[in-house]
Formats: sequence, structure tokens, C-alpha cells
Amino acid sequence: MKAIQKHLDDQSEFPIHMVYKDKKSPQHELPDHFHEWNEIIFIHSGHGTIFIDQTFYELKEGDIILVPTNTIHRVIPRKNHLILSTAIFFCPAYIRQTSIGDSFQYLSIFTKAKRTQNYKYTLLPEYLVQLDHFFYQLMTEKQSRHEDRENGILLWLHLILLTIHRNLNQKRTHQHEQSMHEPDWIKQSLTLINQHISDDLDLQYIAETVSVSEAHLSRVFKQLIGMTVSNYIMVRRIHLAKDLLVSSNMKIATIAEQCGFNSLPHFYRTFKKETSMTPTEYRKKTLA
Repeated sequence: MKAIQKHLDDQSEFPIHMVYKDKKSPQHELPDHFHEWNEIIFIHSGHGTIFIDQTFYELKEGDIILVPTNTIHRVIPRKNHLILSTAIFFCPAYIRQTSIGDSFQYLSIFTKAKRTQNYKYTLLPEYLVQLDHFFYQLMTEKQSRHEDRENGILLWLHLILLTIHRNLNQKRTHQHEQSMHEPDWIKQSLTLINQHISDDLDLQYIAETVSVSEAHLSRVFKQLIGMTVSNYIMVRRIHLAKDLLVSSNMKIATIAEQCGFNSLPHFYRTFKKETSMTPTEYRKKTLA
């Protein structure tokens, strides 16, 4: 199974979506997926695991997960300790276009998470109490019918981002603890794919490099990551292409080469299949 794209309506009146205190069960949790909005996950109670980008993280009460745009992730609940969580999805432009100070600085927490590949944070107790209150107020404001509720929604979102941003900048967060359920060779495989995404990667090469059989690699990788090795490589390449199309002025042919596509037509076909747009259309739409 390949990663699916979760579509969120960025044309809605308020480009923000919230799922308040939802209990995650294995039957209803999405498989590997991504979306083009930022996401904040707050764990109220329970235990589980989340796979995000290339890493498994253990989840517990009080954890904050930052999911930047176009980042593959999947929550893996535990049957006996179901996770109760709140998730906020918002369009980054919703923050950038506001006039509350240098609002774009808040978004640096997502940029840093992606750059350092560290997406889980345990905040100080006093910040957790504040966040719990802010999440509740945001949910209440969204359900209200006040004429000025958009201002209220935006202000509560700003307070949530400000609280997380201040806590992380104090550099007093606890280092994330990775799940011990996955073998070391899985971590090595994910790192290998990430570091050599422009190379001609295949199952045989990866299996030989991490010293396991192809059959074992294929079976365990699919079980833990939720998709085949080839699908994972393809999704990583498309996500890298998306980033380069938006963040650089490189020619599309150069981007295709850096993302491991052996021909420009192959890149165009694959990109359009996954995004329903050509690379040129995606760049124009995103930068518009």
C-alpha cells in the first residue's frame, strides 16, 4: 500500500480543521498518509507509536507531535491503551497572511522539525496546562456563531503556536525517545534511502547493505512502515521534488535527476499520477 494524501479544503472560509479529543483505534486510524497542511497532535492520554518520516516514536500523555506539510506519518494505537488526542490542521498561509507581529516565526517550529527530523516534544508541565486550555478554547470558538469568530479562532491558534515556540526555544525539552520495536536494520534502511534518494536504489542493494535477506526486508518493511520498499522510495522522491519545486529555482530536469528519476518523462508521469498536477503546475499553484 502506498502512502495516501489526505485532502484538506484550503478554499474553506477558515483554513483550519480540528479533531478534538478523538480516541484512536487500530480500526479507524489512517494508513501511511500525508497532507499539505501543518498538523499539531496533542496526546491527552494513552500509549502508542507514531511513524513519521523515517522514525518510530513512542507516544504518551503530554507529548506534542509536529507534522510539517508533505510528511509521511501514521499513528499506531495500542488496543489496551488507546490514545486520546487532539489534532489541529491548518494552512501555513493562514498564519503568514496575518498582521500579528512576525507571525511567520511560529512556522519555524515546523521547518526545524523537518530539518532535524525530530518531530516529538515533551513540553514542561506549565506549558501543557496552558495548551490544554487553549485547545479547548479553540474548539469552543470554532463551534460558536459569533460574527467575529474568525478572529477568535486565529488568536487561539496563535497562542497555541506561541506557547510551543517559546517552550522549544528555551531548549528545555526532553530528547525524544524512539520506539524499540523496530530492528536496527530498519533504521539503517530508512537512512540509506534518505541519503541516497538520487541513486538507483532497489531491494537487492538495500538488503545487501543492511545484511538481511530480500524476503525478510520486504516482509518486515511492509509490516512496520505500511508500504513496500519501492513505494516508499517513490513517495520520498515525490516529496523531495515538491520541496525543491517550491524552495528553489532549479530547472525541472535538474530536480528530476536529484530525486532519482532516470528520465524527465518518467518524472512527469509519476509526479502527475501522485499529485494530479505536472511539476510546472504544482510550482505555479504553490507559489501563487
